[in-house]
Amino acid sequence: MQGSNNTFLYVHAIWSTSGRMPVLSPVVRKVLFAFMDKIPETKGIQVMAANGADDHIHCLFKLMPVQSVAEIVRQLKFDTQDWLNSNKFLADPFEWSDSYSAWSVSPSTIDKAIEYICKQECYHREKTLTEELDAFNKMVVHLS
Repeated sequence: MQGSNNTFLYVHAIWSTSGRMPVLSPVVRKVLFAFMDKIPETKGIQVMAANGADDHIHCLFKLMPVQSVAEIVRQLKFDTQDWLNSNKFLADPFEWSDSYSAWSVSPSTIDKAIEYICKQECYHREKTLTEELDAFNKMVVHLS
């Protein structure tokens, strides 16, 4: 495709608080996600949706060809952790867990992924993070 540089790579990442401690109250999440909306302006990260529950967050972002999933997640975790601690939104120092999970999202299902992420508070009234991750892992195609 001569003259075409279109790249459409989308990633749905999930990461939890250290020890999965339920410290992200609705008020903390509200200011945290507002802050995350501003990160792309300075870091070149295109966050399309972010939401979560008391012990974890979901983030849908567009991956540019020169970026890696690990680097974007690392940067988002670093910036949000630093911001929460600098602004003393929590009584104790805040940390994210070291791990994360991530899945690719088809451009044709971006709207569904955003809707799913936006409904996290409702979703987690009935399901735990472990149950949610298990459901995601069951959707993965395993080639032999």
